[in-house]
Amino acid sequence: MASFLVAALTLVHGQSNKLMLEPYTFTNMKGEEVAAELGKFSVPENREKPSGNSIELQFVRFKSTNPNPSFPIVYLAGGPGGSGTGTAKGPRFELFMALREVADVIAFDQRGTGLSNPIPPCNQSTPFPLNEPGTQEAYVKHIQANTKKCLDFWKEQGFDLSGYNTNESADDLEELRKVLGVEKLNLWGISYGSHLAFAAVKRHPNSWNRIALAGLEGPDHTIKRPAYNQAFLEYLASKVKADPQASKVYPDVLGSMQKVLATLEAEPVLTKAKHPQTGMEFDVAISKLDLQLATSFFMLKNPQNSKDLPLIYHQLEQGDFSTLATWVGGIKMYAGRVSAMSFAMDAMSGISAQRWELIQEEAKTALLGRTTNFPFPDVTAGMDLPDLGDEFRQNPVSSIPSLFFSGTLDGRTYLPSAKELIKGFENGIHVVIDGAGHDLFLSTPKVKELLLDFFAEKAVSSQTIDIPMPIFTLPKNK
Repeated sequence: MASFLVAALTLVHGQSNKLMLEPYTFTNMKGEEVAAELGKFSVPENREKPSGNSIELQFVRFKSTNPNPSFPIVYLAGGPGGSGTGTAKGPRFELFMALREVADVIAFDQRGTGLSNPIPPCNQSTPFPLNEPGTQEAYVKHIQANTKKCLDFWKEQGFDLSGYNTNESADDLEELRKVLGVEKLNLWGISYGSHLAFAAVKRHPNSWNRIALAGLEGPDHTIKRPAYNQAFLEYLASKVKADPQASKVYPDVLGSMQKVLATLEAEPVLTKAKHPQTGMEFDVAISKLDLQLATSFFMLKNPQNSKDLPLIYHQLEQGDFSTLATWVGGIKMYAGRVSAMSFAMDAMSGISAQRWELIQEEAKTALLGRTTNFPFPDVTAGMDLPDLGDEFRQNPVSSIPSLFFSGTLDGRTYLPSAKELIKGFENGIHVVIDGAGHDLFLSTPKVKELLLDFFAEKAVSSQTIDIPMPIFTLPKNK
């Protein structure tokens, strides 16, 4: 039955097995140019609806400098919503170029992103009232209203957002393998890119030669555990305490956080903020939830963010809300702005009932509650986007050679989650970078060395790499 369905889809979407390639000059953000190829192929927008639309997927291929290259290395961006071609233009450009020593390197734009995004932006959202303290109920209600407007808009434009899910993207990777005419692909990704890679490993287990992933997000890890977030904050506080200078100014980081959060819970504040672009002043109300959201969104992802956390809370204890007010103002201005692919992917990956119950319980005692992924999953209620189900959310079990990177200062995807996932990979290698954050590929030259050796099928072992811890920011008068 399955083979009949595949054959039927090929007939309906006859162009799906045709690859168009053309010479392409790739220019990075520094203006540097490199000869490449632009690839295009078409796939069904929703494989469960054979009579539906087709969409065009695009990628940029950097040809290998190796006369005997390995299987192509396909980069999977994070987000969801990140662009492979966009990533290649930025600071990781040199890493893309370096990996050509092993194989062709493909910057792949997943469906709904970058060059593979036909969906128009939705400009129908309204900002959350700036002078209203944020509450969970108010934010969810506001964002849901904006989201429903956008979903209706995209439906009217002829787009089937139910096809923008991780299983469909995993099948896109299998189609990419086929149109390239190769036996296997190597996968290289980060964050949501790892979420996609895990789905691909489960759906097409024989199609991948090697996988290298960082910032691991498992099939049931779209919504992060508050207990892991709390453990991260405790680890960060221990590093502040170990810093001779910072510990004198910030003797109890967690105590400061608890105190300020309790103060705002008792009485939100109304303060002034400056628009970062125009410099115009505006009033903004700040609640406990607003501070939790700002901490989760702006202060935890990487060491360059978390090094400022002790100072921000120190300022708040002194009654200085200037920095926080700008962040909270930004959250409220952009609350409800919806990216089609980002929203659909997270909504349909969903969360298991068991994990949801655990998260709600852990949120009761965690300093930041469950704000890491807020407003998910609450905001998805009533949306016409089918849940992928608990079978999708089962962790993969695989013998594919796999290299996993984790950073101890990653406040987005946590080290304990990575350890859970790696148990299912009998040929998994785990490299922990002590002092690195979420975006760890450029945290130390050792990452490039390990990636090159791994994809070249040289011996690589599990290890911990120590890099300098962040120097925590002190008040200007210290």
